[in-house]
Amino acid sequence: MALVLDSSVCLAWFFPDERTGFTDTALEVAAQEECWVPSVWRLEFPNALLVAERRRRVSRAERLQMLDEASRLGMRVDTLVHDIRQISTLADQHGLSTYDAAYVELALRLASPMITLDKELAAAAAAAGVVVHAPGRQSASQLRGRYNV
Repeated sequence: MALVLDSSVCLAWFFPDERTGFTDTALEVAAQEECWVPSVWRLEFPNALLVAERRRRVSRAERLQMLDEASRLGMRVDTLVHDIRQISTLADQHGLSTYDAAYVELALRLASPMITLDKELAAAAAAAGVVVHAPGRQSASQLRGRYNV
């Protein structure tokens, strides 16, 4: 089964203070399932790491190591040229940025569940008809059970 992963989940895997049972289980699921991200992820993820370096949360060497590790995760990056009007409409309807709406659009197009830590994105995606796995909506054990990990 294909899954759409939000950058918030992926980033948590690289910061020990952000890891939880839920994010660890999401990583286990990601290792077994086909995981997709929208093309904006290729900018969003490294930018978040760069900001972490600038805020002295990580060193330059750690940031570069994280980028190398992330490239080995096997994420499938959607390269389809997006329907910008549809993404803009989703953003408008659900109070999202167009960046977050790209995750919702991808999940809808692939008819795939989404895993996120972002509460607003989770609520918007669910309102748009996406099956959402997020803390508070589902525990780590429920996520593990659903994907048999």
